[in-house]
Amino acid sequence: MARRSAPPHASVLIIAGGRGTRFWPASREANPKPLFSIDGKTSLLADTIARHVPLIPRDRIFVLAAAAHEKPFRRALRGLIPAQNLIVEPIARGTAVAIAYGAATIRSRLGDGVIASVAADHRIVTAEQYRRTLAEAIGLAASSDSIVAIGIPPTRPETGYGYQKIGPKVGAGFRIEKFVEKPPLATARRMVRSGRCLWNASMFVASTKTLAREFESHSPELWIAAEKLALTPRTKLARAYGTLKYDSFDRVIMEKSAHVLSVRARFSWHDVGSWDGLWDAVGDADGNVIRGNAITLDSERVLGHSDSRLMVLFGVRDLIVVDTGDAILIAHRERSPDVGRVAEELKRRGLQRYL
Repeated sequence: MARRSAPPHASVLIIAGGRGTRFWPASREANPKPLFSIDGKTSLLADTIARHVPLIPRDRIFVLAAAAHEKPFRRALRGLIPAQNLIVEPIARGTAVAIAYGAATIRSRLGDGVIASVAADHRIVTAEQYRRTLAEAIGLAASSDSIVAIGIPPTRPETGYGYQKIGPKVGAGFRIEKFVEKPPLATARRMVRSGRCLWNASMFVASTKTLAREFESHSPELWIAAEKLALTPRTKLARAYGTLKYDSFDRVIMEKSAHVLSVRARFSWHDVGSWDGLWDAVGDADGNVIRGNAITLDSERVLGHSDSRLMVLFGVRDLIVVDTGDAILIAHRERSPDVGRVAEELKRRGLQRYL
């Protein structure tokens, strides 16, 4: 099969701003979620970078992260992308600000082109199919003067995801008629049965000219600020950046724009948003997820994660047990989405060394 290549002006902006408190205690200030390893070999961030090559050359791959995580990211990115391609936010301000600032920075360095904005913490194991889908999205974004979202065919009526309701076909994709954010179960079931709805995976592709037009139409102050910030010395960046207060890119741009399209993903995708997300991504025949020095006996639907000591899960079900050496989490699987509360409680108790 001939190797697919993107236009030479295409770049990738990997958003890696979140700390991932729902992955505590494995995810900390010194080891944010994108640096978490599912297989014990490579991190989610390293996998994200690797699956774009050779479609996008490494010198056109950028990672955006908060200043609080700069040191671990610089260590992790050594040899993966040029050091100057780490774009540092003084403080995380959400995806609208991140994409505006990241796009303006890339534009100031490379000139106009197409930018694919993707998350740093998704699990995609079918890399060739991913590159094929991304190449279609890049081509559609370049030819249609629209923002192209990559939509995931739903496998279940998930209430924790946003959805795209797709309409008429446009080139390799579809027009997006409506966005539905985290619908109730009955609505999610109807949308999945309709065959006309896709999960919104927060993967966006657009030319810098299209992004500039859409920000100028729907949030002109943010775009003006982003263009200025892209040229601001880092020593003066924090004060100006701290004044930016905007919602997500979906809310600020995608839900308001009349120029949004979607391409259907042809790759396997898992949003590893919490410990519970690992069951879908890497669960075995018994529904167990085991990583590190852990084993199971007569156990079902358990997650065992040990960085050092031997962990034995014997005769238990639906448990999450994570041992990082200095902290142990034991939780029922149903409470996985609430693990972020642990970090809040530790902060309240003044136990910052565990954050």
